[in-house]
Amino acid sequence: MKANVLKSKNKIVAFVFILIISITFAIVYFVVIRTPSAKKVFNDSINNVVELKASSESVGESFGTAVLVNKDGTLITNAHVVMYSRLGQLNTFEEYEIRFSDEEIYRAVELLKYDENLDLAVLKLDAEKLKLKPISIGDSSNLKHGQKVYAIGNAMNYGISITEGIISNPLIEISYEDVLRKVIQCDIVINEGNSGGALLNERGQLIGITTFRIKDNRGNTVYGLGFCVPVDSAIEYVIKAKR
Repeated sequence: MKANVLKSKNKIVAFVFILIISITFAIVYFVVIRTPSAKKVFNDSINNVVELKASSESVGESFGTAVLVNKDGTLITNAHVVMYSRLGQLNTFEEYEIRFSDEEIYRAVELLKYDENLDLAVLKLDAEKLKLKPISIGDSSNLKHGQKVYAIGNAMNYGISITEGIISNPLIEISYEDVLRKVIQCDIVINEGNSGGALLNERGQLIGITTFRIKDNRGNTVYGLGFCVPVDSAIEYVIKAKR
């Protein structure tokens, strides 16, 4: 009788041990193995985050970033990337081109629409003969303080690169260039050329469009602090632009 009880207890202990090991393995798998590394996030994004060149004969060239959000060739960027100021007036450039990371030549794109207050613009690439893979769209409505994020863009016009940081504030209202904007505040390094680029979560999903940095009281750019348009607002604008 005692032997049977002992065997039953041993079976229970063995079962609990196996259960603990299984749960531990599952946690490691989902948290470590299934969570993409910065390298994987970057590699998955280099085909849908592109260099953007805007040019006009009168003012020359300007560079930024655009994000492919639909396989039909729809891209999104910042309005300030597709515009320039001259003699106190804002103008759009004459030509726009994008370049994928594995290409040497630029491809012409068309400016469909832009909104200065939202700081968003929609571009269109002729995708008839191309097999495009758009970026995976995430959700910006439930972001958390301290969540890890990545910024991918054409920093300093040196090509597509990646920086890593965290969300400082999931949604903040801030006045920038006399416009009150609802943006994501991030503790992350962005530079000239990152404008219009992608803010991604740990799964490599688009959660924002990089838009601006701020300056201190002396007029110096504050580095390590970036602001992004929430992806929900950006995609809503893209949908309206197609109507």
